[in-house]
Amino acid sequence: MIWLIDIRPFEPEDTRAVIELEEEIFHEPSPILYSMIERYPIDGFYVAECDGVVCGYLIGVVLMDEARILLLGVKQEYRRKTIGSMLANYFIESVRRITNMVRLEVRSSNLAAQTFYFKMGFRFVGIINGYYKNGESAYVMIKPLDQLTLFL
Repeated sequence: MIWLIDIRPFEPEDTRAVIELEEEIFHEPSPILYSMIERYPIDGFYVAECDGVVCGYLIGVVLMDEARILLLGVKQEYRRKTIGSMLANYFIESVRRITNMVRLEVRSSNLAAQTFYFKMGFRFVGIINGYYKNGESAYVMIKPLDQLTLFL
Protein backbone atom coordinates (compact mmCIF):
# COMPACT_ATOMS: atom_id res chain seq x y z
CA MET A 1 0.00 0.00 0.00
CA ILE A 2 1.26 3.51 -0.85
CA TRP A 3 0.48 6.40 1.49
CA LEU A 4 0.71 10.11 1.02
CA ILE A 5 2.94 11.07 3.96
CA ASP A 6 3.19 14.66 5.18
CA ILE A 7 5.56 15.79 7.95
CA ARG A 8 4.39 19.08 9.41
CA PRO A 9 4.38 21.12 12.63
CA PHE A 10 1.95 20.04 15.34
CA GLU A 11 -1.38 21.92 15.41
CA PRO A 12 -3.84 22.04 18.33
CA GLU A 13 -6.29 19.93 16.28
CA ASP A 14 -3.75 17.07 16.49
CA THR A 15 -3.91 16.90 20.30
CA ARG A 16 -6.37 14.01 20.64
CA ALA A 17 -4.67 11.88 17.96
CA VAL A 18 -1.20 12.43 19.44
CA ILE A 19 -2.31 11.63 23.01
CA GLU A 20 -4.07 8.46 21.83
CA LEU A 21 -0.97 7.47 19.89
CA GLU A 22 1.25 8.11 22.92
CA GLU A 23 -0.94 5.91 25.12
CA GLU A 24 -1.10 3.18 22.46
CA ILE A 25 2.67 3.06 22.04
CA PHE A 26 4.03 3.74 25.52
CA HIS A 27 1.04 2.73 27.69
CA GLU A 28 1.69 5.71 29.96
CA PRO A 29 1.31 9.30 28.83
CA SER A 30 4.48 11.33 29.10
CA PRO A 31 4.38 14.57 31.10
CA ILE A 32 6.67 15.99 28.39
CA LEU A 33 3.92 15.51 25.83
CA TYR A 34 1.33 17.42 27.85
CA SER A 35 3.83 20.16 28.62
CA MET A 36 4.62 20.65 24.93
CA ILE A 37 0.94 20.68 23.96
CA GLU A 38 0.29 23.38 26.57
CA ARG A 39 3.18 25.48 25.23
CA TYR A 40 1.85 25.54 21.67
CA PRO A 41 3.18 26.91 19.36
CA ILE A 42 6.59 25.34 19.85
CA ASP A 43 9.43 24.54 17.51
CA GLY A 44 10.42 20.90 17.34
CA PHE A 45 6.97 19.31 17.66
CA TYR A 46 6.10 17.55 14.41
CA VAL A 47 3.47 15.08 13.27
CA ALA A 48 3.40 12.65 10.38
CA GLU A 49 0.13 12.38 8.53
CA CYS A 50 -0.54 9.32 6.41
CA ASP A 51 -3.43 9.94 4.04
CA GLY A 52 -4.83 12.53 6.47
CA VAL A 53 -4.43 10.41 9.63
CA VAL A 54 -1.84 11.27 12.30
CA CYS A 55 0.39 8.20 12.26
CA GLY A 56 3.44 9.49 14.12
CA TYR A 57 4.96 12.38 16.03
CA LEU A 58 8.29 13.71 17.26
CA ILE A 59 9.10 16.18 20.01
CA GLY A 60 12.58 17.65 20.04
CA VAL A 61 14.25 20.65 21.66
CA VAL A 62 17.51 22.55 21.40
CA LEU A 63 19.45 23.22 24.59
CA MET A 64 22.52 25.38 23.97
CA ASP A 65 24.49 23.55 21.25
CA GLU A 66 22.74 20.19 21.66
CA ALA A 67 19.47 19.07 20.11
CA ARG A 68 17.47 16.38 21.89
CA ILE A 69 14.81 14.03 20.63
CA LEU A 70 12.50 13.68 23.62
CA LEU A 71 9.70 11.56 22.13
CA LEU A 72 9.26 9.74 18.85
CA GLY A 73 6.33 7.47 18.17
CA VAL A 74 4.79 5.79 15.14
CA LYS A 75 1.56 3.78 15.07
CA GLN A 76 2.22 0.05 15.00
CA GLU A 77 0.67 -0.51 11.55
CA TYR A 78 2.85 2.25 10.04
CA ARG A 79 6.20 1.10 11.42
CA ARG A 80 9.05 0.01 9.16
CA LYS A 81 7.71 2.27 6.42
CA THR A 82 10.26 5.13 6.87
CA ILE A 83 7.87 7.36 8.84
CA GLY A 84 10.08 7.38 11.95
CA SER A 85 13.11 8.14 9.78
CA MET A 86 11.24 10.93 8.02
CA LEU A 87 10.26 12.53 11.34
CA ALA A 88 13.78 12.21 12.78
CA ASN A 89 15.42 13.55 9.61
CA TYR A 90 12.97 16.46 9.47
CA PHE A 91 13.95 17.45 13.01
CA ILE A 92 17.68 16.87 12.42
CA GLU A 93 17.65 19.05 9.31
CA SER A 94 15.74 21.77 11.18
CA VAL A 95 18.51 22.00 13.83
CA ARG A 96 21.59 21.24 11.73
CA ARG A 97 22.70 24.88 11.45
CA ILE A 98 22.31 25.70 15.13
CA THR A 99 23.67 22.63 16.92
CA ASN A 100 26.52 20.19 16.58
CA MET A 101 24.80 17.00 17.75
CA VAL A 102 21.48 15.31 18.47
CA ARG A 103 21.05 13.33 21.67
CA LEU A 104 18.36 10.95 22.88
CA GLU A 105 17.68 8.34 25.51
CA VAL A 106 16.26 4.93 24.65
CA ARG A 107 15.04 2.15 26.92
CA SER A 108 17.68 -0.51 27.50
CA SER A 109 15.04 -3.15 26.67
CA ASN A 110 13.94 -1.53 23.39
CA LEU A 111 16.20 -3.27 20.88
CA ALA A 112 14.03 -2.23 17.91
CA ALA A 113 14.43 1.48 18.77
CA GLN A 114 18.16 1.06 19.44
CA THR A 115 18.62 -0.59 16.04
CA PHE A 116 16.53 2.11 14.34
CA TYR A 117 18.63 4.92 15.82
CA PHE A 118 21.91 3.09 15.14
CA LYS A 119 20.97 2.79 11.46
CA MET A 120 20.31 6.55 11.47
CA GLY A 121 23.88 7.23 12.61
CA PHE A 122 23.35 7.49 16.37
CA ARG A 123 25.96 5.87 18.62
CA PHE A 124 25.83 4.68 22.23
CA VAL A 125 27.76 6.93 24.61
CA GLY A 126 26.46 6.03 28.04
CA ILE A 127 23.81 4.60 30.30
CA ILE A 128 21.55 6.21 32.90
CA ASN A 129 20.50 3.70 35.53
CA GLY A 130 16.90 3.94 36.77
CA TYR A 131 15.97 6.57 34.19
CA TYR A 132 12.37 5.45 33.67
CA LYS A 133 9.54 5.36 36.24
CA ASN A 134 9.67 1.58 36.40
CA GLY A 135 13.40 1.67 37.23
CA GLU A 136 14.56 0.63 33.78
CA SER A 137 17.82 2.08 32.52
CA ALA A 138 18.25 4.23 29.41
CA TYR A 139 21.04 4.20 26.88
CA VAL A 140 22.25 7.63 25.82
CA MET A 141 22.81 7.89 22.08
CA ILE A 142 24.16 10.81 20.05
CA LYS A 143 24.49 11.69 16.39
CA PRO A 144 27.19 14.22 15.53
CA LEU A 145 26.14 16.85 13.00
CA ASP A 146 29.55 18.38 12.39
CA GLN A 147 33.09 17.06 12.24
CA LEU A 148 33.00 16.03 15.90
CA THR A 149 34.84 12.75 16.36
CA LEU A 150 33.43 10.16 18.72
CA PHE A 151 35.91 8.01 20.58
CA LEU A 152 33.97 4.88 21.39
